[in-house]
Amino acid sequence: VAVKLGTIPKRHKALERYASNICFTAPGTEFGQKEKLTSRIKSILNAYPSEKEMLKELLQNADDAKATEVCFVFDPRQHPVDRIFDEKWSPLQGPALCVFNNQPFTEDDVRGIQNLGKGTKEGNPCKTGQYGIGFNSVYHITDCPSFISGNDILCIFDPHARYAPGATSISPGRMFRDL
Repeated sequence: VAVKLGTIPKRHKALERYASNICFTAPGTEFGQKEKLTSRIKSILNAYPSEKEMLKELLQNADDAKATEVCFVFDPRQHPVDRIFDEKWSPLQGPALCVFNNQPFTEDDVRGIQNLGKGTKEGNPCKTGQYGIGFNSVYHITDCPSFISGNDILCIFDPHARYAPGATSISPGRMFRDL
């Protein structure tokens, strides 16, 4: 009801305290070459045509992080929607593939995973991969990947800007810290 009346729900206000997006207005107007994010992801998926590659990429990411354990868990449950922080999350409460390891993301990892086709592995002989596209193979099985790191960061990728509160075509996702 609050949203329909144009007000911000209390749970959205509470969630915003943890958001990491900083808004500012720069002089001039936006200009430059652009590629639609969903088109870029489609190109990446064409380069990784199978879901098997996705599992290899996630395993490689764990190895790069120096993890000594990695777990793949398929959760077939349909979760209730009465305790989600936004109604837009209702379609995301179904079956999931949960992948976790025993190493948190570094700040470089968090920055790198946001850069399609670039990443932060270039020039680092201890890490495999050079294009920063491996993680994006998860879009074979989800439209809205997310991860938790170190029990204090939640990152949500939402290229369609349909699910994450505050996601837009310019900033298609959301990061919440100090959870």
